[in-house]
Amino acid sequence: MTVQIFTTVVNRPDFVEIQDKLFKKFLKEEYQFHVVDDSMDENISQEFKTICEKYSIHYYRKPQSESKKFDNPLAGARHATETIQWTYDNLIKQNHSKDLILFCDSDMFLLDDFSLEEYMNGEIIAGHLQVRGHVRYIWNGLMFFNMEKISEIDTDLNFSDGDVEGQLTDIGGHLYPYFKKYNINFKRINNSGTDGEDFPEYPSEYNGVEIPVLLTSDMWCKPEDGYNFELHMNGKFLHYRAGTNWHTQTNWKTKEDPLKLKAQIFNQIIGDFINA
Repeated sequence: MTVQIFTTVVNRPDFVEIQDKLFKKFLKEEYQFHVVDDSMDENISQEFKTICEKYSIHYYRKPQSESKKFDNPLAGARHATETIQWTYDNLIKQNHSKDLILFCDSDMFLLDDFSLEEYMNGEIIAGHLQVRGHVRYIWNGLMFFNMEKISEIDTDLNFSDGDVEGQLTDIGGHLYPYFKKYNINFKRINNSGTDGEDFPEYPSEYNGVEIPVLLTSDMWCKPEDGYNFELHMNGKFLHYRAGTNWHTQTNWKTKEDPLKLKAQIFNQIIGDFINA
């Protein structure tokens, strides 16, 4: 099986280059990297294309809708759902039915040695457990799929959010009926050892770099508030969080992060790994 890595992007072309360098350094398998561009800015799209050409990354421009708009903080989730589903239906399901898939956020970075083949040995799907009432599903930020096994069961995966059996879910909530129908127990990438929802680690320090707390109750509207970093899979993956600035309306999908301090800390952490 071949390892295929997919991410969907709207801004931050610099993240694509960093992701690829870190995958090359730490992923044990050979892989192909696929970038699906859902940007509203053609200039940013051109930057994505240039970087992908430079590093031999597969680039796709998702068809844009004239009605597309970002009118509230939840609009980001709505369009992310559409892009994930488009990527799965048109690229993964059609072209990679025998492969191992790593599907991650555009601001998710591998920082330690990792073998996807070893991790997915015997598994069908792996992801971070989300729980809403009785509904159990996987978060979209870091997902692993064994498409050969999925093809033997049913390839129709639905990544939609919204109401599922009376529970309001995030992106991926509509995977629950699939798991239920086929009795699939997905592998939990941040298994807490309990039956409840799993949580990543929120470090106050990483690799000798202090990470001050940035969360406040007003994080939805003030760009200076923002999100902390997350660590997944015992620190193998670092999640920048809100790299698309989805939580702010005034800075929506711009190239520059309004969280200047956060960007500085990230650059210091990542620079140590890339340059080591």
